[in-house]
Amino acid sequence: MAAVFTVAMVAAADPASADPNTTVVYDDAGSAPQIGLIGDSTLSGVRWQDDYGDLRQYNFVFDSASCRRLVERSCWSREDYRPETALQRMQRLSGQWGDVLAVMSGYNDSGNGFVDGVDAIVAEAKRQGISHVMWLTMRTAEVSYEDPLHQTNVDTYREDNEVLMDRAAQLGGYLQLADWETHSAEKSSWFEYDGVHLTPDGVDGVTTFIADQVGRMLAGENVTPPAPPWETLGEGDDGIRVVRAQEGLIDAGIAMSGGVDGIFGTYTAEAVRTFQAQQGIAVSGVVDEPTAIALGVYTPPTEAGAEAVTTDATPPATTKANAAATPVATTPEATSGASSDATPATTTGTSTRAAPTPNPNAPTPTTRPETSTSPLGAGIVIAPAVAGASAVLALAIRRRMRSPTPRHRSHR
Repeated sequence: MAAVFTVAMVAAADPASADPNTTVVYDDAGSAPQIGLIGDSTLSGVRWQDDYGDLRQYNFVFDSASCRRLVERSCWSREDYRPETALQRMQRLSGQWGDVLAVMSGYNDSGNGFVDGVDAIVAEAKRQGISHVMWLTMRTAEVSYEDPLHQTNVDTYREDNEVLMDRAAQLGGYLQLADWETHSAEKSSWFEYDGVHLTPDGVDGVTTFIADQVGRMLAGENVTPPAPPWETLGEGDDGIRVVRAQEGLIDAGIAMSGGVDGIFGTYTAEAVRTFQAQQGIAVSGVVDEPTAIALGVYTPPTEAGAEAVTTDATPPATTKANAAATPVATTPEATSGASSDATPATTTGTSTRAAPTPNPNAPTPTTRPETSTSPLGAGIVIAPAVAGASAVLALAIRRRMRSPTPRHRSHR
């Protein structure tokens, strides 16, 4: 039997801001689990190459778009339109994402947009009853890509990976990290000149990688890699690890002027010295590994640290959630509005799409109407994921003010 691919047509109130056909549904894997994949242009090479590889061992809903952001208004894409955010698209296709949602996105998100976006995607996945979210870590080796507004670069991608590790640790296996950063580190042939967008070899690499990681998760494993070796924190450092250390100091009853702000300054160093003296640790004023362990912000990998950690429960049996349902015509909903912290797109003009060269061996896609969903954001409450949420937002603002690495032409 020929593979069944369905391309979902997206309707919106404003044609200029409507997505073209970015949703692909595959339902020819019989009783295999149903999964979902959502991403930005770093995943879109799979759609552009029309090569889903090992993903076809599952039934899936796949949606990727160039210049997509998580919750902030997306940028203008190479396909000549402004796509819906990942959160909007998740809500538009609510109930179709299966047991595991794989996310490969974040390369166009500002610091605060990424932090808020991860929390929003996880909250929406829980609302929809998705069993697990699997996020591919950001690639950092040989990366020159910056988003079109030059808000992000390889430095922010490293920080974003720290945020992902932090959230994964908090969520106890619900959010797991597929270590794309390490897996692809020495695979330069998989990427175009900017280090993030896929070549045909990269498409094969990422589909095989995702399929393998999803299989491990469905078998009950936790695919999140062990925490990397602790890097000593001292004056001048900032970031999510500083936030965690400051919170640990306050939890230990150490008075710290300035509170939690994500910045390791004189007051933090003095608080660290006080804590070290109380704990019988060599007083240095820096958060070295023994201090981090005593604060409870770092657990060193054991000898078995590289082995998979099993979750407490095996994911429930999967059904082909709506993937093979008979399409039902619906009235288009005006759901292309704002994300949780942005105003709706108000662009004008005609949306066009520079379509990739068709694969002569691919089956002819058929149109599948969208399923109407609840209004954007209905019923979603995104609580701060950390006690120092304001510090994380302050850090995000500083990220955007940093001078980026030498600029290269944006590939979007």
